[in-house]
Amino acid sequence: MPRSLLVPLALAVALPLVTAPAAGADVLITELPGLPGYPTHRTVGVNDLGQVIGAAYGNGPPRGVHWTPGGAAVDLGTGNPRAINQRGQVLVVEAKSSVGPYVNQPRIWQAGAVVDITPRGSGWVVAEAINAAGEVPMTYSTSSSGYHQERAAVWRGGRHEALPLSEPHLFVDAVNDAGVVVGSKVPMFAGDRYAFRCAGTTCTRLATTPGTDAYQLSAINEAGVVVGNKDGQALRWEGDAVTVLSPDGRVANGPQALNERGDVVGVTTDASGVRRATLWPGGGKPVLLDVPGPAEAVAVNDRGDVLGWSSADDPDAPRAFLWRNGKRTWLGSLGGAHSLPVALNNRGVAVGESTTAGGVLKAVKWTVADERPLR
Repeated sequence: MPRSLLVPLALAVALPLVTAPAAGADVLITELPGLPGYPTHRTVGVNDLGQVIGAAYGNGPPRGVHWTPGGAAVDLGTGNPRAINQRGQVLVVEAKSSVGPYVNQPRIWQAGAVVDITPRGSGWVVAEAINAAGEVPMTYSTSSSGYHQERAAVWRGGRHEALPLSEPHLFVDAVNDAGVVVGSKVPMFAGDRYAFRCAGTTCTRLATTPGTDAYQLSAINEAGVVVGNKDGQALRWEGDAVTVLSPDGRVANGPQALNERGDVVGVTTDASGVRRATLWPGGGKPVLLDVPGPAEAVAVNDRGDVLGWSSADDPDAPRAFLWRNGKRTWLGSLGGAHSLPVALNNRGVAVGESTTAGGVLKAVKWTVADERPLR
């Protein structure tokens, strides 16, 4: 396969190394360049501008990477990128110390500018999401001597806005563009385990389901629909009601488990005990995707395209696919057996990782042709 020459830039360290047709005629797979000296790179997300984020590993602390739409790699410094919004703002969280004192600090990167959003007096800060306005929900310990998430806040309008929640353990998992935050609470010892929704500084409990496990929320859309999991059940909240999507399944992790149409993706276990990639259309019956199991769906975009993987051929080598309008397309690899997708945008660009024929793991993006107009 042809390889492009490396082009030195001030921040962009390289151009795409490999571009070639994948298994399907309408799919192009591109190897994303790595940071020099780092053998392993993984992607985390992609926005509709075609900007990709991920991290480089294997040479000291991990470093964040931002890939431009043209494929150039920008070094974001030490830390792990967690999310990117449609404006190109990247949420990065850096573990300064994880063995005591416990110090974990978030920041927002955009076009080379960095804003530290660490709450004053905090220790271990957990932040996983950023919305289109640059708002970031977070939980944190009140000192570096412990790692229990005792407080919650939202970085909003250049300052921290405290949420009326306290005591461990708090989790804030997702935020929509209206600034509505969802999360869950797990008491350290006895007490209620519940999921909650916060609009501004008003937090209310979500409807409950039977069981003893903690709630794990994945996503909220602009209509206020929330999805998550508990006790091996895939759940959907709408208004004051909760629906069990599957009594033996799981909603995918992350904001792309749910789209603006109300479609949800994840996995269910069929009667034979095989994990099947599943789509729960908004207002419709569940659909087991035409993909051999074991398989999982990991993301759905606003057009209804579903991204996922199957390990039916080899349990140690997942194989990436895109499901569109009832048709499955294998996305292909860089020559190896392993291709694992993680995120998908509304323009048909998916990102993930793949092995080369020599077994080396690389960050990749797949561009899938789509003749439908983008609304």
